[in-house]
Amino acid sequence: MKDYLNYIKEAKRVEIIARSIDCTVRFFCNFIRSSDKSLFFTKPTNKYTEFNYPKGQTLELYIYTANGVFRLKCRLESCENQQCELLLPQSVDKIQRREFIRVGLKVKTIINLKTPTYTKNIKTDSKDLSANGIRVILDEDISKYDKNIELSILFPDNIIKTRAKLIKVKPTVINSTTYYETSLSFITSNKRDVDFIVKKCFEFQAQQRKKLLDKNFKGDNNV
Repeated sequence: MKDYLNYIKEAKRVEIIARSIDCTVRFFCNFIRSSDKSLFFTKPTNKYTEFNYPKGQTLELYIYTANGVFRLKCRLESCENQQCELLLPQSVDKIQRREFIRVGLKVKTIINLKTPTYTKNIKTDSKDLSANGIRVILDEDISKYDKNIELSILFPDNIIKTRAKLIKVKPTVINSTTYYETSLSFITSNKRDVDFIVKKCFEFQAQQRKKLLDKNFKGDNNV
């Protein structure tokens, strides 16, 4: 699986995890280059712990991409002059199943509620989203519309339309006002729509993780 190298180059910054019997430590570093046998990074940093591991230590390298989260298991070859060399991975795993990724992606959504006598539209924004369903915060309890719900999810570059099943309604108080945390599952979305939502979720996750890596990397280097 050679795609991982392209993902590393695209991400530029990665997370390295060192595990032992006693603890797990996370480090952050930048990709420099690759060779026929190795990957080269800046010396991994952690605000509280020095990167000081022996040659041969197995490390886990995590890459966060729009196509999923990849874990590489590599052996440390050397770490000197602010540069670390890791041997090409012993294994590469895609560790996050696509259908279960759920992210706090805000997308304009229209909820269409139908009864035998009238139709009602509610405009809102998603609180989180997955390929299986959506969660929104509403002004009213829509439990009585359980089997007559249609959704239009308005992405800037696509509109997803699907029937939905009500999973849960949970009253919640925000600033002394009662709202209803409402979870819905998609029941008629096709494969193309599912693939589109999964892609958007992974893109959002990768963007958020990059922000976190950037923040941690800058923080470590300011110590």
